[in-house]
Amino acid sequence: MNTKLETSDLRWTNHPADDQQWDELSGLDEDSNSVRTFQICTPDSPSSYWLRTRWIPRQAATTLYVEIRFTMMECAAINQRHCKETFNLYYYQSDGDEATPTHPAWMENPYTKVSTIAADHLLRRGGERRSNVKLLRLEGLQGAGLYLAFQSQGTCMALLSVRVFFRKCPPLRRAFASFPETIPHSLVEQ
Repeated sequence: MNTKLETSDLRWTNHPADDQQWDELSGLDEDSNSVRTFQICTPDSPSSYWLRTRWIPRQAATTLYVEIRFTMMECAAINQRHCKETFNLYYYQSDGDEATPTHPAWMENPYTKVSTIAADHLLRRGGERRSNVKLLRLEGLQGAGLYLAFQSQGTCMALLSVRVFFRKCPPLRRAFASFPETIPHSLVEQ
């Protein structure tokens, strides 16, 4: 999955449904290409706002990588009591596209927390506009696919792109030996 390649609505799910704070917008990436982004700005609210991707098949990979490009406002510039400069990333494994607006429940369990993500570069009024890129690894995956979920509690941020991928070793032929294309199940594969 790569949101930089999408040109129409991503059809991700917002929660709570009656107070949707994540806004999907069209924008331009660093190469002036049209991209779909999500933005949220709730520094005055301690409430939890979730955004869930569509179902992502994992194929034969047991390890997936998630690359997130985002921007985040500095809390000192906003001056709000509940402002945070982090957000949480979760995933939920399933054998098919089974999610509904109420299933799985919007909480840490049944989701698995990947990480609390902090920005290396914060946006300040009049400062330079630098985005952040985080690369996270999801290991030991077993379901046929998964959903990613982003949880914001008082952040003012934009998800510029999300890319999910796996690595594979190309086919190789050397000295009368032939090795097929292989999807490794660990960092080192026999």
